[in-house]
Amino acid sequence: MKTTVDCNSFLINTMAKQTYQFAIVGMSGKGKTMSFRNMNPETTGFINAECKPLPFVNKFKHYSTPKDWQETYQKLIEFAKNPDITEVVLDSFSAYVDSLLKTAREIKKGFDIWNLYNEEIGKLMYIIKRYPKDIFMTAHYEWVETEEGAIEKRVAVKGKEWKGMIESNFTITHYADMRLTADKKREYFITLNSDGKSSAKTPPMFLTDENEQESTNDAANFLARVREVLNK
Repeated sequence: MKTTVDCNSFLINTMAKQTYQFAIVGMSGKGKTMSFRNMNPETTGFINAECKPLPFVNKFKHYSTPKDWQETYQKLIEFAKNPDITEVVLDSFSAYVDSLLKTAREIKKGFDIWNLYNEEIGKLMYIIKRYPKDIFMTAHYEWVETEEGAIEKRVAVKGKEWKGMIESNFTITHYADMRLTADKKREYFITLNSDGKSSAKTPPMFLTDENEQESTNDAANFLARVREVLNK
């Protein structure tokens, strides 16, 4: 059982303008989903693959809770073709690959489990890189040894083929986190660029200055910043 979308046809039909891919990475409770609270409810397509209540009032006109990875994939294609949607959120990659691996183990054996798993992740990344709308994807992280021997936070994925590689398909990778202030209040924030311990990255043209390292935990605010720079 595989996805049936023709990737080449998708590419031909949808690549009409420059768009950006945003990965928002972090562990549970660190504000990944909460960062979308100010997204435009009329123009945002929200795919809740986690299938749990949002941590804010859900007013999204285009909203889906897919039952599995295949339905998630199909919803991405559907939203890509919807002229009323200008940005899409996939929450989360972690739920997507968990569902994918469950299916692979049910219908395949041995190495074929991982062949299907890796192939379908490849299709998802192909679509995301060429998505015709600005797209956000959330994910958990794991600690991975890089080719240089350093230990960094990278998007979590099973197996070896995609380990440490998911971020290469995204223009922007932000890390969501939380800390307590001096008066013991929770402060949620986004890390914009690597501190040597994560794969965070943001093109310099989207920074307020070359040394900007953190931003408020607000995906809508950062999307507006990107669009202002590009005059979209």
